[in-house]
Amino acid sequence: MKTKDEVLCFVKCNNKILLINRNKYPFMGMWNAIGGHVEVGESTIDAALRETKEESGIIVTNATLISKFTWNYDDSIGYAYLVELDDSFDLSGYPKKINEGIVDFKDIDWIIDEKNYGIVPDLRIFLNDIKKGLKNDYHLVYNNDKLVEVIKK
Repeated sequence: MKTKDEVLCFVKCNNKILLINRNKYPFMGMWNAIGGHVEVGESTIDAALRETKEESGIIVTNATLISKFTWNYDDSIGYAYLVELDDSFDLSGYPKKINEGIVDFKDIDWIIDEKNYGIVPDLRIFLNDIKKGLKNDYHLVYNNDKLVEVIKK
């Protein structure tokens, strides 16, 4: 049986990305992009916009698909979206505690730093592409919650 598809939404303001430090599995205690499951009858873009509102309180009406990805856990498909907020967006309300953890805007260079062990590993892949303006699709291979291989499709 096919599992539900998932979305990630990279909410960008200036050189910062909105992340969530998760307080539950998977990737408990790590910073990850905003996201979640696509609900029955919902498009992936609508799921990305809904998850952004639910997890951050930010209401957005547009997002750009930047990647599709799969992983070795199941046969669901992930869809990564990019939302670019106006540079004048007020970041003073962050960090913010929510039900699923803490949301905060983090500098892209801090996120992708190889010595930063507190982020979900595949974020480096997506954010390096975002910095370069690239759109790629991937298959992510995890072993015991560690990213061991990235295959560009």
